[in-house]
Amino acid sequence: MKRRLAPQLISLAAVATFAVACASTNPADPWQGVNRPVFTFNTKVDDYVLRPVSKGWTFVTPQAVRDSVARFFFNWRFPSRFVSSVGQGDATKAVTEVGRFVVNTTIGIVGLFDPATSIGLARYDEDVGQMFGRWGIPPGPYWVIPLIGPSDPRDAVGLVCDTLLNPFAWVPVVWIPYATGALNVVNARAQADKQIENAKRTALDYYVFVRDAYTQHRANAVRDSGPAGSGTYDLYDTGAGEGVYDAPEEPNKNAPTP
Repeated sequence: MKRRLAPQLISLAAVATFAVACASTNPADPWQGVNRPVFTFNTKVDDYVLRPVSKGWTFVTPQAVRDSVARFFFNWRFPSRFVSSVGQGDATKAVTEVGRFVVNTTIGIVGLFDPATSIGLARYDEDVGQMFGRWGIPPGPYWVIPLIGPSDPRDAVGLVCDTLLNPFAWVPVVWIPYATGALNVVNARAQADKQIENAKRTALDYYVFVRDAYTQHRANAVRDSGPAGSGTYDLYDTGAGEGVYDAPEEPNKNAPTP
């Protein structure tokens, strides 16, 4: 387990060190001097690696399969949502999460389908970073992490906790966490392709667009806007690699990108 988490933890520590050394005068984004080059790097990786792979995935799979894959990974992030709900003292959400997990894992065939919503169990989208925010911990400066994307120090720590709570991270077969993680990322990128490409085309400054969308999204999440809609994209769901749930009928042109 330590071996699997080491690259991510080293990346977080290294970027934090450089970011502190390269602070800018923008109070909303004091680490912009490092954030922009990292953002450019992430964008190139998306353009030349992730998007082509996700387009191939879209070509070989119908939409119904991609939706089921998204539901599967959302279902198995149950531990993070449950811990976050308990940590916020929200018994209703915690009990609902347990009910949804039991129903969708059994009747819904390990989460490929979502009968829980059909019987009235609301879908919430919680994570440890939100829990920290509800505790009053400030987010800190905006931070773009290599290969992960938009974040901040509070959410970066939350992401590590979410990773530790992910059941697939503890599977003893070494290749399974990597394979499931890659499938989740590729499927999420395929689901969000239209929104991402539209944002890249229309934003005057794509970096600023993503930064503002991310910070507003996380602020709203901490304030807790209630049940998450199962037909909307959430491109900032616990960081890169944590994908969307269902595909909307029409793409949201203002949706952010990882």
